[in-house]
Amino acid sequence: MSLVYVQHILGHKDQHTLQKYLRPSRDEAISAGLAHHARQEAKKLAPPPAPSAPAYNEDSLNTLFGGLVA
Repeated sequence: MSLVYVQHILGHKDQHTLQKYLRPSRDEAISAGLAHHARQEAKKLAPPPAPSAPAYNEDSLNTLFGGLVA
């Protein structure tokens, strides 16, 4: 991602204030890597729920079946 985009997203007026994000410490990099892998593993173990079945539009059913649908 471009540094200009990061600047805009974070709301910094000057790019020099972004310098702290450009060189993370060793511990920050390791923590971020471990967190990333934990999120990936959690996605594998708990896939997203299946989308719900679409509902029928009651007005359309009433038009088709002459108002028999409650």
